Amino acid sequence: MNKISAALKPALNFVLPPRCVSCGVILGGENSFCVDCWSKMYFVAPPFCASCGLPLPFETDNTQQCGECLTNPPRHDGIKAVAAYCDISRQVILKLKHGGKIGLAELVARQLIRHLPENSSDCLAVPVPLHWSRLWARSFNQSALIAKSLAEMSSVSFAPDLLRRVRRTDLLRGKSQKERRKEVARAFEVSGKWEQRVSGRNILLIDDVYTTGATSDACVKCLKAAGAATVTIYCWARVLPDENIDHSRLETSLA
Repeated sequence: MNKISAALKPALNFVLPPRCVSCGVILGGENSFCVDCWSKMYFVAPPFCASCGLPLPFETDNTQQCGECLTNPPRHDGIKAVAAYCDISRQVILKLKHGGKIGLAELVARQLIRHLPENSSDCLAVPVPLHWSRLWARSFNQSALIAKSLAEMSSVSFAPDLLRRVRRTDLLRGKSQKERRKEVARAFEVSGKWEQRVSGRNILLIDDVYTTGATSDACVKCLKAAGAATVTIYCWARVLPDENIDHSRLETSLA
């Protein structure tokens, strides 16, 4: 089957050539960006808050925290985001979630690899779960696809069923922070077969986008209660206040 796919690929590329995942311009490779779109994205990089990974407007020694983390220490052990949420990074998630472009999960995973710890062999990649009714309607969980791809590209272990969403929640769009946290409270639990295997483990909680943190915080609370040593959030994009974006540091390399 692999030989047949390889033989047919040139013909398919001629008929349906690879295109930029954002603007659609024809490219030489699949699931990638053109130079123009890539250069318009803001990639999260140091200096950032030692606790939440929020970009800071000043150089630090990697021990400084933002004001919010100093006032309200987070439950999680860090947020590793590839890029700031913008029109271009948003297109990737929309096409993955609603456009059926599941190959984009590999694109996201390739970018997340650079955020992995040096020794990640003891880490578990755990996707933020969907309720079974939404999973049935969509047929896949985009966070699970990203986590699976990340595990296949690294030494991280994939644990797709470690977390379960036991209560269907309303869409959080348009809700306040307080309303979001109330909505997702007690919506997750650790699966029974994992209860004795979470203690002392380092968890990589995989999601597509980090907005207010209400959903991920509910997951972190559940995992920490089960004994997880650390829970670090890994995502493709996160919403950043504009004052935290240094627009002079836009990345232009296609590495």
